[in-house]
Amino acid sequence: MVYECGASEFGVRPQAAGRRGMVASANPLATQAGLRMFAAGGNAVDAAVAAAAAITVVEPYFSSVGGIGLAVLSLPGGETRTLNFMGRSPRGARPDLFTVETQDLGPLAPMVPGNVAGWARLLSEYGTLPLAQVLEPAIELADRGTPVTAFDHARTSAVLQRLLPFPDASRTYLNRGRPYLPGELLRQGGLAATLRTIATEGWQTFYEGRLAETIAGYLGAQGGLITKEDMRTYPGVLRWEPPIVARYRGYEIRTTPPPSSAVQILQTLRILEAFEVAELDPLGPDYLALAAEAIRLARVEAAANVADPALKDVPIAWMLSDARVEELRAEVRRRLRAAKSRAGRAARGRQPVRARIRKARRAPERSTTHLSAADASGLAVNITQTIGSGYGSGVVVGDTGIVLNNGHHWCTLVPGDARVIAPDKRRESPSGPAHGFGVHENPMAPAQSFGIDPLGPAHAARGGRLAFLIGTPGSYGIPQTTAQMILGLIDFGRGIQDAIAAPRFRWKDDVGDPMPPKTLLLEGRFPASARKALASRGYSIEVLEDWSVRVGGGQGIVLREDGWMMGGADPRRNGYAMGW
Repeated sequence: MVYECGASEFGVRPQAAGRRGMVASANPLATQAGLRMFAAGGNAVDAAVAAAAAITVVEPYFSSVGGIGLAVLSLPGGETRTLNFMGRSPRGARPDLFTVETQDLGPLAPMVPGNVAGWARLLSEYGTLPLAQVLEPAIELADRGTPVTAFDHARTSAVLQRLLPFPDASRTYLNRGRPYLPGELLRQGGLAATLRTIATEGWQTFYEGRLAETIAGYLGAQGGLITKEDMRTYPGVLRWEPPIVARYRGYEIRTTPPPSSAVQILQTLRILEAFEVAELDPLGPDYLALAAEAIRLARVEAAANVADPALKDVPIAWMLSDARVEELRAEVRRRLRAAKSRAGRAARGRQPVRARIRKARRAPERSTTHLSAADASGLAVNITQTIGSGYGSGVVVGDTGIVLNNGHHWCTLVPGDARVIAPDKRRESPSGPAHGFGVHENPMAPAQSFGIDPLGPAHAARGGRLAFLIGTPGSYGIPQTTAQMILGLIDFGRGIQDAIAAPRFRWKDDVGDPMPPKTLLLEGRFPASARKALASRGYSIEVLEDWSVRVGGGQGIVLREDGWMMGGADPRRNGYAMGW
């Protein structure tokens, strides 16, 4: 659906603009927390960490102090660095201790939380304001309470059964056993006290002080595995790493290395660079088929190859090599020809169309958030942080307000698999925030989707300067959505808000779905004619809502050459961008 008038092509929300700073997050209150840092004289890192802490208050179903994440940081001189704080399995973790149920929900499900260590590392090396000041907005929001939105109510209602078995979680997030209604005030006094403890005693208390003892003691009493020693040693494993990089139409796209599977974003773009994407209708079947085939092949490659590089060699150079990419391009062309041939035979009545179009069924809620911040110096950072599923493991640590992640849900229980649960193992991540600077023989992949982590923020540079940064939540849809937003910016010339708000699709490839994926999920705003054309070519189509959280919730910033920064945030969530 394209709007004839209004502030943008795909809705009435305009781009945000600023010259001194920009923050984009999934909630206006978190975005305001970041802007307060700019008002206090802080920089983009101060703003990003303030927003990251505040989002744990206003989006507790997606993010938490007990969560895990990734960051991509670009410095004013042009260097980009990545930080993986995706947590690790406790040292006592073994696959035989878990079932499919307990790796998802309950005290065995959490990995060692990484968010606090990640925020602290960013602030200590690149921030300018003290931790207590950066946490102040989040403390105020938790202490005074925040009005529940319709989106908040819907998210909690969708995962109510994950909270009800756990009294501490129910007491923290429910109002007498039911989700808070839109407009009601959710106060989180326990979380406010926890954040205040971190602010006054220092971030180390979370890993080797009172809070660490509380977390380990609570989990030990509940049959969990995380110990005080697991907490104490975690911050020491964090390391800055260079991004993985690929060029696309004059831009250098930089994103997170394994165990993130963000290489899927880069491989998708490299495949598509040989095609005239800009000549296609971005809402039409030819574009959808082309992009979907490229994304599908890159998804299969990631499933076959990405793991924790500490345990397995990940062939990034080969995956992005000219030779491999050309093989994948040839496979895309072959599949597109076969699809059009099927449509032709069906039109002549020589072959019935077996593909169908139906309404998508409800899927399990995944629980991730993304935010971006940049300032006039050229410093920019985006963070993707998660607790896994809705309200993570369902475990809230007593009266601390800390809901713990279920990072083990994204590992496997298959002995010998590179992604199996193991002591000190990192979660393989599908998230990959990105920064942008100006096959006939497919790899072997699992029969079902499991075991890699899709987080992948991205930065893009052009001509030696940072051009944009973008990222999204969305489970295994993260690399798919990120690639589509980048195509919107580069190939279709959209502004950042429209690149985020435009209709999106993804393959149905979450945990437990068939691999290679077989069904395309399309937002309802794609024209019916496009859906019918794809079905005639043999694609199985499921139609989502017009604005579906299943295709993510992107946030991003464009840095113009004239010094202006333009921000965009996803209307599929409570997203809001604001400039300073």
